[in-house]
Parts: sequence; C-alpha cells; structure tokens
Amino acid sequence: MKDAQTQPRYPANWPVRFLCDCKKQGKPITIREGFAHDISTTSMSIRSDHHICSGKEVSIMLKVPPLLHGGEHALLKLVGRSLVTVMHEGDFLTEIEFSRFENDGHEQLKQHLGRRFDSLFFASLQRMA
Repeated sequence: MKDAQTQPRYPANWPVRFLCDCKKQGKPITIREGFAHDISTTSMSIRSDHHICSGKEVSIMLKVPPLLHGGEHALLKLVGRSLVTVMHEGDFLTEIEFSRFENDGHEQLKQHLGRRFDSLFFASLQRMA
C-alpha cells in the first residue's frame, strides 16, 4: 500500500503516546496510548481507543523497535496533523500526516524503515501491490 504522496507504507505495531487536547469538548488534556498500525516516511495510522478530531495538531512519541534483538528502542518525538478517524475492528484508526520531528527524528525514521523493510521480501510485495 502507498500513501497519498506515493511513499511505501509498511505494517507496524509500534507503541505510540499522544497528547489529546479536547478542551473544546470540555475535557482535560490527557496522554493517550495506541499503536502505529502502518507507517511511511510522511504519515502513519494510529490505532487507539480514542477518537482524534480531524485537522488537529497532535504531539506524538513513537517507540521504534530495535533492528537487532536486545537493542534499544528509539523514541521519536513529532507533531502531526490528524486527517481522518474511522472505526476499525472496534478501535479508532486515525491517519496522521507528519508536520515536524524533534532533532533528527525524521532521518532516524527514514533510515530505520529502509533497513527494516527495504529487503528483497518487502520489495517484492511492493511490486505486487
């Protein structure tokens, strides 16, 4: 699958935390948890138990798993804009377009996705799609 900007999207089940600002609905600001359902270098889908309003800027921490067994997770901090939220298998699935990353987070994500998924196996799946 490719996103709107024709970037390859990869399957993920990576933990995320995001700041939910529902002040307009009279609710306090909370930190919510979910999972990156799929991801590219420009966007991701977040699966969570919380509806994220469309058009909102969302602060996110993405926990990227290590490439090697026993390695350290990378914590990437970023801000994205929610595009749409739909129901998916009893959870909410929100499409997030990346706006900006803290430090070199975007480069880290690009390198990680390239090393993890740009193998012969995933390259053949991309050609089939």
